[in-house]
Amino acid sequence: MGGNMKAITAVKPGDSFDHWHYVTCRQFSLTECSKAADRHFRARVTIRQLGALALCSIWSATRNNEVIRVVRRPTEIRKDQRDYFMFWLMLEGTAGLQQEGRYAGLKGGDMVLQDQSRPFELELGQVSQAAMVMIPRPLLTCRLPAAQSMAARRIAASSRMGPITGTFLRQLFAIDESIEDTAGDATDRRLSASTLDIISTMLEAEAGLESVALLENRLYQVKEYMLARIHDCEIDIDTIARGTSMAPRTLHRLFAREGATPIQWLWEQRLTASYRMLSEATVVRITDVAMSCGFKDVSHFSRAFRGRFGVAPSSLGRRK
Repeated sequence: MGGNMKAITAVKPGDSFDHWHYVTCRQFSLTECSKAADRHFRARVTIRQLGALALCSIWSATRNNEVIRVVRRPTEIRKDQRDYFMFWLMLEGTAGLQQEGRYAGLKGGDMVLQDQSRPFELELGQVSQAAMVMIPRPLLTCRLPAAQSMAARRIAASSRMGPITGTFLRQLFAIDESIEDTAGDATDRRLSASTLDIISTMLEAEAGLESVALLENRLYQVKEYMLARIHDCEIDIDTIARGTSMAPRTLHRLFAREGATPIQWLWEQRLTASYRMLSEATVVRITDVAMSCGFKDVSHFSRAFRGRFGVAPSSLGRRK
């Protein structure tokens, strides 16, 4: 593909276990893990960018049924606040993910969603080979608001959309990066968006969810009302109450399950929408993004964006 698809081999067979752990902490998540004997340990990690996504091919092998356990606790999360989802497709061997009180045991063809922002324990079997897609949280939650609730739910290779998603990801990871693509970044962005659409659709279908059934009907209707007016910088709780024929107190009770007030939820949607516009280059000018997402001026937008995502809006534009 374009320049962004050039793969980097971060770990190769012969590298030490400590080097493998250093690379995975730097590239993925700060963790603690059980140490495998170097003389028995082999691994390969390659990483390449696809728009805002990272495609990671991960293989490891030990001997004597040795299992590698990788643990991320609240302590590591406080030190490392990167905010991604990892979507795993198991290619060979076995692995297991424990998160949110659930355990997903994986074998070839199985898939699972991992939430980097929450504690987890990852087990890699004697042989473990997987394709893993790193997804910035806003790019998945804007398509699937309930994404966090899908963490550590095993999706079998034989599930309804498992074969479609698995085949797509295998072909995506097999793209020959040496082939010239004159479209470059534009192709990468389209492929990135298609990848996100397929993953989010599969997660939604496997959970037995439809968009209306994600929340009870009244909450869904209020959210739809607010999202339709995301550009309106004057909207407030009284406007929402009048437009939905609900009392402000009722609105606050509805959103209590979201852990936010209605207005806090709306601001989060505005920032998420702006992140998506800039990452996928659907809108180029930062001023247009700010106005489209209900900010009164660019300076307010830039402060809020940096406060939420830790980077300036212009940095996403430059990556394109």
